[in-house]
Amino acid sequence: MDEINIDREVLFSVLNGRATTAINRRFYRIFRAHGIAITPEQWVVLLYLSFKDGITQNELAISTYKDKPSITRLLDNLEKRSLIARLADKKDKRNNMIYITKAGMAIHRKAKEIALQIMKKALQGLTEEEVRIGESLLKKIFKNLE
Repeated sequence: MDEINIDREVLFSVLNGRATTAINRRFYRIFRAHGIAITPEQWVVLLYLSFKDGITQNELAISTYKDKPSITRLLDNLEKRSLIARLADKKDKRNNMIYITKAGMAIHRKAKEIALQIMKKALQGLTEEEVRIGESLLKKIFKNLE
């Protein structure tokens, strides 16, 4: 498939990140309405740490697709609010190990319920098969660009 006919509006939407922007706006608005004072980007960090706690800052940056300055800024803000803790790696003092705190886990749990509602709304009207195909397509696109 050498030449793909792509609708200009679809191409612009992809390049512009319209779906991502719309979802992030919804996250900001609903988090604020529920008194959750974190950004969607901070929530992604807490989400990842809830699955895999005690990882290096570099691993967290790679896993969340953030560059080093961005992840440092995110972690600084989360640490100031005692939602994460950075501890020197016992094996290699040059590395920081990142841990979610009890306060971070509490905010994560509250935000997770809201995130599930947002994603349910975003996927409204799609069949399970359409969601599965969409996931598959996005994974392939991402892999192509790695």
